[in-house]
Amino acid sequence: MKKKKLKISGIFRIVFSIITVLITVLLVLNILKLNVVPDKYLIIFVLAEVILNLLIIILFLFGKKKVSFIIGIILFSLLSAFNIVLNTYVKTTDKFIEKGFNNDSITVSTEYVLLTSISNSVNDADSLTPDTNIYSHRFSKNIDLAEKKLGNYKYIKTDSVSTVLYEMNTNPNTYLLISKGNYDYLFSSAIEFNKDNYKIIKDFEVKTKEKKNTKVKSSYTIYLNGLDFTGIMRDFNMLITVNTKKKKIVMTPVLRGYYVDVPGYNTKDTLMCLGSFDSNVSREALEKLFNTKIDYTVNVNTNSLVKVVDSLGGIEFCSDYSFKTTHALVVNSYDDSKGKKLTVEKGCRNYNGIEILTISRERLNLKNNERGRIENCRKILDSIVKKTLSTSTLTNYSKVLNSYSDLYTTDMNRKVISNLFKSLIEDYSGYEIVTQSPDGTDGKAMGHLGTQEVGVTFPNMDEVNAASKVINDTLKD
Repeated sequence: MKKKKLKISGIFRIVFSIITVLITVLLVLNILKLNVVPDKYLIIFVLAEVILNLLIIILFLFGKKKVSFIIGIILFSLLSAFNIVLNTYVKTTDKFIEKGFNNDSITVSTEYVLLTSISNSVNDADSLTPDTNIYSHRFSKNIDLAEKKLGNYKYIKTDSVSTVLYEMNTNPNTYLLISKGNYDYLFSSAIEFNKDNYKIIKDFEVKTKEKKNTKVKSSYTIYLNGLDFTGIMRDFNMLITVNTKKKKIVMTPVLRGYYVDVPGYNTKDTLMCLGSFDSNVSREALEKLFNTKIDYTVNVNTNSLVKVVDSLGGIEFCSDYSFKTTHALVVNSYDDSKGKKLTVEKGCRNYNGIEILTISRERLNLKNNERGRIENCRKILDSIVKKTLSTSTLTNYSKVLNSYSDLYTTDMNRKVISNLFKSLIEDYSGYEIVTQSPDGTDGKAMGHLGTQEVGVTFPNMDEVNAASKVINDTLKD
């Protein structure tokens, strides 16, 4: 009977030893797959795991006394629990990175509408004949594909939407093919055109695949931009230049009112208005303005900001002075007449998601207007990063990462983001972080897709050129 007990005890010792090794191997493999832990930390971690595993195995298999087995059980329980919990965090992080950065291409969908006068008797595009003349908006994304999908008609390219709309007023049998984003923006901003005077007789979607930039470099520039809740106005624009060899990051926020050349379209407009186009249009405009290459784009849906901040339990925002927002505490609406306004006190305090969104939108009641809003957005971004990296996030880790999933789309690839994380984890305190904010002169010019005179900011080219030099110098290894 005694021999049988010893035999069973020996089997348990072997099983426990195998289990602890398997859990450790699985964890290490998942960490290697994640590929964000610097080599020096990874080596230290693996060595510590090997030593603890050997100690547990020695206690299980070679410990003669009962106390050795008990100590082995305690160490086994603690190490296994730690490794299982850590493995959960690793797999959650890997899943997040895989979802947002691992695809070689991204699918871009562009909605289109066929517009005509409300007075036109035609209510369906199927009633049109092949000899029908249809104006197509030259600046709408993938317009050639949209024409092909709509059908075999006589298309006339136009870069003047307003001219076509005026023609509709006198000739109801006039048609315009335009992207839904441009259409929405046009009628939300152009005061001389009433949306009720026109009708949509067909809407459809064009899908294209765009390859991601798969190159992995030590230096690159990211175009970070934020769209408002309509998905049209590009309210926040920033270039982030990174050099992991020099350990330097340069942040260059750009005023949304900057009046810039739009390459390929032979026109000028504000960065805000370019939100009605694809982000590549704004990206190309900024490349020309700053005479530099932008490698990646991150499009931020500012409405998802509420979800992110709330998942973090709120974030700290510090103001140098007190102000009351002109915007109300509402989402998905520009109607501020019904909602409650937010009073932001001087100093630092914690704000929830809807409050942070309202602060990020505010400009009219700030001392420096749009420039003040850019500074507030920078503070909010810093605070979100700080709170995300804090230990308090660990208890809510999965929820926080899930909230980020709806916040952005990007053409960055996994290797680039992994290398950046690895570099920051290894020596974040050694990074030099520089912020430069080129300014300009406020004035008036034709904007809003060339339909009306609007307030713009003419770039101060001396400051732009100085910022350009800093960006391009940072990119040099």
